[in-house]
Amino acid sequence: MNAQAGYTVGVQWGDCDPAQIVFYPNYFKWFDSASQTLLARILPPKRELLQRFQIIGFPIAEASARFLRPSTYGQSIVFDSTIESIQEKRFTVLHRGLRDGELLLEGREMRFAGRVHPDNPNRLQAIVLPDELVASFETVRTRR
Repeated sequence: MNAQAGYTVGVQWGDCDPAQIVFYPNYFKWFDSASQTLLARILPPKRELLQRFQIIGFPIAEASARFLRPSTYGQSIVFDSTIESIQEKRFTVLHRGLRDGELLLEGREMRFAGRVHPDNPNRLQAIVLPDELVASFETVRTRR
């Protein structure tokens, strides 16, 4: 299994709205799970990220989705997630939701490496992405 291997979701009854299609906020939950799965495959364990870089997580700064085809109870969606872009302090994860090879939706999450803010422990601070992490992101970066 490569680092870009999909994250699969089986749509449950409770994931759907009264029209029997997936209620859109569920996609954002699944995007987050797909991101966590991707990052766990390519990055050191969270404990190591904390010890080496003081990174406590990769919070979302911005998220979006474009819906092309509906999904309903009993269907499966495979999320093919990659790193779309890398900037100094943030990166964008692209999620492509597929069923039987057909594109159902695309989503994007702009994330940053967060550490506890040195002046206020109740806030996070974005840091410059360490070179080691950038190199890992490059292994699953989308090429267009």
